[in-house]
Amino acid sequence: MTMEKKLEMAQLLARFKLQVKRSLGESVDLESLVRNPAYARQRLAEIEEAADDESLLVMVLRLRDHVLPVEVPPVVVMPDPPAAAEPGRQETRNYLMGARAW
Repeated sequence: MTMEKKLEMAQLLARFKLQVKRSLGESVDLESLVRNPAYARQRLAEIEEAADDESLLVMVLRLRDHVLPVEVPPVVVMPDPPAAAEPGRQETRNYLMGARAW
């Protein structure tokens, strides 16, 4: 992360904390918000439900994009089943030249 992005993120976090304090009278632990995805998911959902201010909702959405990793479902690759030999069919040899041609 570049220094400019770090500064932008710090400003967004500071504005978010102050906006939550002003609008909802609640406190947000910024350290846990950044480092603990479970706390971030829960706290951002709570604030989103309680918010009446559009700018606070926009901040919640921006923070969710920055803080929470995008959940990509794992791709399971199933190996191809081995080709089963057709029953009743055996490999035969071509005896055009006779038994001594080998």
